[in-house]
Amino acid sequence: MLTQSVKSLLWEDLAIFLLFTAMLGILLGLLLIFRPGTVERLGRSANRWISTRHINRWLDRSISIEHWLYHHHRATGVVIVAGASYILVYFGMLFDRAYELQRLGGRLPARLLASLLDALVLGSLLGGAVALIAGLFLWLRPSMLRGMEEQANRWVSSRRATRVLDVPHDEVDRFVARHAQRVGWMLLVASIYLFFLMFRWLV
Repeated sequence: MLTQSVKSLLWEDLAIFLLFTAMLGILLGLLLIFRPGTVERLGRSANRWISTRHINRWLDRSISIEHWLYHHHRATGVVIVAGASYILVYFGMLFDRAYELQRLGGRLPARLLASLLDALVLGSLLGGAVALIAGLFLWLRPSMLRGMEEQANRWVSSRRATRVLDVPHDEVDRFVARHAQRVGWMLLVASIYLFFLMFRWLV
């Protein structure tokens, strides 16, 4: 829990931040009222559009390792079976729940910690069992996995979803440019009010 002094320090930092924000708002409001062209030029230089389409195109590629897996299916299957067997043996026989509860008891409530450990053990055992079956199939009969693998590896492109996001939105800038003085007066009044409010709170 946060002590009273830490809370007071955090509130004071927030007030100082809002005080400087109010000062910047006053400056910006005055510029919008008396020099709107300066704000528009600053906005154009600061609002350079950087498209993420080339990054999305690089990420939206399917990487297939199935050929390598089926070419080395015995070695891969043995490794998966060995790893799954270790997980099953460790969490099924070697995992000391009482020791872990005692070791981690001071960090989390006992009931929550017991539930998390039970979920960890159950999830590990289920994952180990699935991995063991898949490893055995991959080791001994890899052809039986092809149907499931084709169904699971259907490629869903994210290009259509990211195309909607990769569009500039300058409606606010155009609105401020059309109503520069009105927005400036509103910003100036609100910033002056915030400035005096934070100044009185700090003093």
